[in-house]
Amino acid sequence: MSARSAVATAALCTVVLLSIVSARSAPPRGEDPNWPCQQRLVPRLSAAAYWNGPSLDKIGDWHADPDVADLVRRLAPRQVSTEEGLKEIAAFAHNLSGDRQRRLALAFCGLLDESNRERADLIVKLKEIGRRQRELADLVTRLATELDAIPANASGDAAARRIDLEQRHDFTARNFEEIQHTIRYACEAPVALDARLGTWARALQQAATQ
Repeated sequence: MSARSAVATAALCTVVLLSIVSARSAPPRGEDPNWPCQQRLVPRLSAAAYWNGPSLDKIGDWHADPDVADLVRRLAPRQVSTEEGLKEIAAFAHNLSGDRQRRLALAFCGLLDESNRERADLIVKLKEIGRRQRELADLVTRLATELDAIPANASGDAAARRIDLEQRHDFTARNFEEIQHTIRYACEAPVALDARLGTWARALQQAATQ
């Protein structure tokens, strides 16, 4: 197989690959087309999904309790591990005296709010990555189509045009593959935040019953 034929074959394979990726990542009806993850887009976490402890009605603003606010501030950053948070929650619960259940419920409200804030930032970034991925997929497909339209044995201006298309196609395809690799890892970040909040919610609820 000649070098030009190999390029044409690679271009065709790329189009097929992009079609498969597009089909697998097609969002459900009504979902943002730029959402790049296989996991369904959940814009905001609800308290009901994580909390069945003491009532959250009329418990006040978690910001108004300095100790609760300090706990939330320490646990909120994404780099804080689930295990680190559990230790902080255990220490916080151990030192509580009066109004125990309400303050533990306040802590959950704070962690829920901050988890949603962290997730909102992640979702914006993921959608931007998804938009870029869609643009690259469209461009690779268009370049492959143009490349396929020029004979492999073309000469003169057509040959120069084919070489230019080959270079642009290969560069764009590499960018697409790099983004695809990034997406696989980036999509785990909201999932990790969701799981972390769930574990912390269970720890707070258990502490509220003690």
